[in-house]
Amino acid sequence: MVDALSGLKTALADRYQLERELGHGGMATVYLAHDLKHDRKVAVKVLRPELAAVIGAERFLAEIKTTANLQHPHILGLFDSGQVDGTVFYVMPFVDGESLRDRLTREKQLPIEDAVRISREVADALQYAHAQGVIHRDIKPENILLHGGHALVADFGIALAAATTAGTRMTETGMSLGTPTYMSPEQAMGERNLDARTDIYALGCVTYEALVGEPPFTGPTAQAIVAKVMTATPESLTTLRRTVPPAVARAVHRAIEKLPADRFPTAAAFGAALSGEGGTHSWPAEPVAQRAAPGRRWPLALVALLVASAAYGIGRRSGSAVAGPSVFDAALPDTAPMSFAASTSTSSYGVPLRNLSVAPSGEFAVYTARQGDSTMLWYRSLRDATVHPITGTRGATAPRISPDGQQIAFLRGDRVMLVPLGGGEARMLLDANSTALLQWSSANQVITSDADGNRFSWLDPGGGAPRSKPIPRCSFGENVPGTSLLICSYNRSALVIDPDSGTRWAIRSARPDGKAGSLLAGSAFRVVDQHYLVYLAVDGTLTAARYDPATRLAGRAVSLLGGLRREGIGEGQFDFTTDGSLLFAPGVDATIGRIVSLKPGGTPQLLPVEGADFQRYDLSRDRRWLAASVQGPEANELRIYDLRDGQHFSWIRGELVRHPLWSADGEQLLFAVRDSTRWSILRGAPSSGARPDTVASMAYDPGNPDPTDWHDDHLAVGQDWGSSIATRFDPGAAHPSFDTVLTGARFASLSPNGKL
Repeated sequence: MVDALSGLKTALADRYQLERELGHGGMATVYLAHDLKHDRKVAVKVLRPELAAVIGAERFLAEIKTTANLQHPHILGLFDSGQVDGTVFYVMPFVDGESLRDRLTREKQLPIEDAVRISREVADALQYAHAQGVIHRDIKPENILLHGGHALVADFGIALAAATTAGTRMTETGMSLGTPTYMSPEQAMGERNLDARTDIYALGCVTYEALVGEPPFTGPTAQAIVAKVMTATPESLTTLRRTVPPAVARAVHRAIEKLPADRFPTAAAFGAALSGEGGTHSWPAEPVAQRAAPGRRWPLALVALLVASAAYGIGRRSGSAVAGPSVFDAALPDTAPMSFAASTSTSSYGVPLRNLSVAPSGEFAVYTARQGDSTMLWYRSLRDATVHPITGTRGATAPRISPDGQQIAFLRGDRVMLVPLGGGEARMLLDANSTALLQWSSANQVITSDADGNRFSWLDPGGGAPRSKPIPRCSFGENVPGTSLLICSYNRSALVIDPDSGTRWAIRSARPDGKAGSLLAGSAFRVVDQHYLVYLAVDGTLTAARYDPATRLAGRAVSLLGGLRREGIGEGQFDFTTDGSLLFAPGVDATIGRIVSLKPGGTPQLLPVEGADFQRYDLSRDRRWLAASVQGPEANELRIYDLRDGQHFSWIRGELVRHPLWSADGEQLLFAVRDSTRWSILRGAPSSGARPDTVASMAYDPGNPDPTDWHDDHLAVGQDWGSSIATRFDPGAAHPSFDTVLTGARFASLSPNGKL
């Protein structure tokens, strides 16, 4: 090694002057050097000779070139690389600071805010690299450098280059890629096809160590550590350090789940969860050097939306093939984080809203920001760092930028308002319960609907009188560009409505034989370029499919992006530019919930039931059984949980399973099942294993009532959700009638003596 180093010094004498050794690790020795051409200090890393021999210098250098284009504020770049007589070297910036390992050695644990900030900065770097198709594979405190207190991830792609070129021959050297303490279970098992979630696992371990002073798994040997990685459960962060916020602890423990599918789908989602918020990104029009400043929050994101699958594309670049979407950060002020506030309408019950909008040109975005105990709209340029509040928008939610980019429609309580982009006095367009839908259908028309999606209104931004009419229910819908149609999310399925005629139809998946299959399951549906559907699949993944308006069928679904923020009713925080680029907020999936029981004056008690997308549920009066309608990949299923041990079985599956209700003795269930053709109320005993009996069945109509309370064998209450009518019926009758007892009412229930 001494001879090789001497030869390297001689060969590089006209470029770099090697001064002293800075340290060494499992793959390389690093030297401080002076870059003679640029008169700056650099770090020269020399690959270990035995590793270079196994890998092959030329192959390693060819592979490492793919990382030279990584340009990000939290990634330590690559200046140069080469080889001299088989000695491989690469040159990186010299960081006059310390590594995270140095700081942890000195301080043991970091202040919580420092640990979270550093981890979020590393997550930001990982998100960028993953979008370029680069996995680090060796995230650890030694590879996180601290410069001015901010993180710089070093050796990006070095482990990948070694793994790609060396393959199984690494075992011949006695070395392995990755560090056992931070190695994901799949990496420890030697899987070659690692994805972004292995880096998320490693960063979770680093964050765990930064908070409590030791990684989740330790041991006297590498083998002992790997054994724990595969089998042991890490101790709770809040047990080891009670001041760790619960949200931070939950995020870290999810990041280090053993199954990749149980971790965050993206580094951006992990970073957002650490802060309890969504995050931000911007698009390629902005030079990398001008992107998000270190240490700033990022509640928005922008990604070029292209799908490389069988010449499949979206937007103007349709048919282009790319390795994956490019994701870029756009900083927002700490004083104006994004708000995900629901509707403040006095006549609704908090309908979740899309609180961001991107100009069709992609020049800028407008988002709802938290401002004390209220909200306000903020402008964020996507060309430079300009960001400022928009005057006249106090209390605003749901911004929508006009097609020409000069005006913003928004909601303020029950009112639809309009304000110039530059701010000023907002003007009211409509004073009504307008929270389910708000959108520009053209430069001269804003469309909206009431909170239940039962009345549709056309508004003239020029000041003309609004006109409105009743429509079949359209919950948080969107206008289909170039048409008067609406595409609506209804009970996790897609419906198209013609507001002029009132007709509606469901979108279904195409079977291999070209015929109609099941309802297209998902939410937050958008039509792009008239022949593509983009939506949030049941698992929360942003998904796309070809769409044929003539047959009303959707083709094979393609996953685009995970980790988007999804609200409780399925609305998604994302918006499109004209050319198909996407603005989105990463974050939590609020559709996934846990069920608790609460006694008067007591504290909530978590039931032994897994988290799921629960639609409706009912607890038997003896508290032994829970019946729950749960959204599955393509249909609802009626699950019966035994609360003594948390075991469950699926009794009934259907496109929509609605409102299960237990009988007083806890033996039978009354519930509704719907599809696009029929509606039925069923009754039966789950424990019998037999199919339930049919109480009533007829052709499907939006006005068909669902049961909402069951008093005894001859008295139950139903609800027509479309017209807010409560009915009563006899579930024991051969042909029960549904008699109106209340209008303008929802969620009617019966007292113990059978009175409403």
